[in-house]
Amino acid sequence: MAMKNINQYFILKDKRKLGFAEYGEIDGFPIIYYHGSQSSRLEMHYDLSFVSDNNLRIISIDRPGHGISDFNQSGTILSFAEDVKELIEHLGINIFSVAGMSAGAPFVLGLTYLFPENIYKVSIISGFAPFNKKSKQYLSKKVKIILSLAKSFPFLLKIILRLQAKQIVSNPKKTLRNFLKIMSEPDQEVLKNDLVMKVIESMFKEAFKNGSKGVAYEISNLLVNSWGFELSNIKVPVTFWHGEKDYNVPFEWAELMTSEINQAHLNKYSEEGHLIIFKHAREIFTNLR
Repeated sequence: MAMKNINQYFILKDKRKLGFAEYGEIDGFPIIYYHGSQSSRLEMHYDLSFVSDNNLRIISIDRPGHGISDFNQSGTILSFAEDVKELIEHLGINIFSVAGMSAGAPFVLGLTYLFPENIYKVSIISGFAPFNKKSKQYLSKKVKIILSLAKSFPFLLKIILRLQAKQIVSNPKKTLRNFLKIMSEPDQEVLKNDLVMKVIESMFKEAFKNGSKGVAYEISNLLVNSWGFELSNIKVPVTFWHGEKDYNVPFEWAELMTSEINQAHLNKYSEEGHLIIFKHAREIFTNLR
């Protein structure tokens, strides 16, 4: 039975609310999906035919402080893995695959590191890598400034994101246009699709539903600091999907992570950018079955 239930939540043991959405078949093969930065559980393809065609059940989860998930002031990448495990057990799921987009990558890998016995396969799409001297050299100037600011002057990032959250309420389309200017030429072509823009606007607005605190904390406290585990300790097969013309997250980051994870494979798209998920969702998700 096909479904699309986007406004669900679960109360964790510590009484925090964890928001999630489900897409596809109630009895389909479960795939846990992790959204990118400044996004939410509403980050999903506008055309869900690939989900029904392949009998999939995609569960997309708001991270703490995003969408309808409560903020966790002491949250880590691995504590979120524990949150997700609670939800999965509540839903009665034992074996599943995991996929993550962009900044969702560390959280996908954190779950994989902690609970390898429950995970069949992993896909990382345009994925964020550990932020260190080796990875920083491949960043575009603009992205390097933003991430360095987040690491060294987190209070400034908080101010910027607080302002952005207010602008989203007053003029979401203009705010989104400014936010997306940084993207590459292939991505600008993808963004000409009104259906893509509708998805991006809804997931973006939902991310800041309860302010910018969760987004700012995730970037400054989690993404650019130690993730709490080593990639070499990942024991589940991981497939990386990455465009060589990705200006947001450099293609070299996928190469770095592929070289560090034992059972890793990299699929590259030479003429594409960051938003490959909108062109290749069917291929990416069916590979996780």
